[in-house]
Amino acid sequence: MNKILAVAVSAGLGLCCTAAVAANRSDAGWVRPNPAVEVPAGGGSCATPTSITALPFSQAGNTCGGANNISNYGGGICDASLAFPYPGPEDVWAITVGTGNAITVQADLSGSTGDLALFFLSECGDGDSCMFTSQDAIGPGAGPEALNNTAPPGSPPVPGVLTGLSAGSTYYVYVDSYYGTGSASCGSYTLQVAGTLPVSLDSYRID
Repeated sequence: MNKILAVAVSAGLGLCCTAAVAANRSDAGWVRPNPAVEVPAGGGSCATPTSITALPFSQAGNTCGGANNISNYGGGICDASLAFPYPGPEDVWAITVGTGNAITVQADLSGSTGDLALFFLSECGDGDSCMFTSQDAIGPGAGPEALNNTAPPGSPPVPGVLTGLSAGSTYYVYVDSYYGTGSASCGSYTLQVAGTLPVSLDSYRID
């Protein structure tokens, strides 16, 4: 059942309030707050990422106090699928894949104060390198967010295996915030990564 969503954007940006009838950002009734006004892309260097070295992985995090290094995620599916700016603080996680990897990524947002989303990048700090995104759930604590969602419309999201990854390459999971200011601009989450993460063979010997 759809709900009435009132979206308020900071007056400091010269934006006003709007309302839309939608349960998710992909619904036809959703209207981005003042879509004629673009939020500039974040600047600065890439934040120091936390490495994911073993699976299954489950770790709590919090975007509050983080930097805003990326606001716009362009390129491919991330730009075509709900191209909204994300001017809030973000957390960055790094994962290096090997041959035979089959990983899934999702974030549990239960109890979070933030309206958060997930992005999967091939280059840290470069929003245009975004390969996968999950940013559909509306409101603080709404979710979970699941990359490459395989669930049918109207069903809880189910993360799908991330395809097109190159062995030996490092990829970056961004947990970002839809709002730049206010109580919903940051919050807690639990990042969950599952699948296979083969160990690289550095050397071997036969005695």
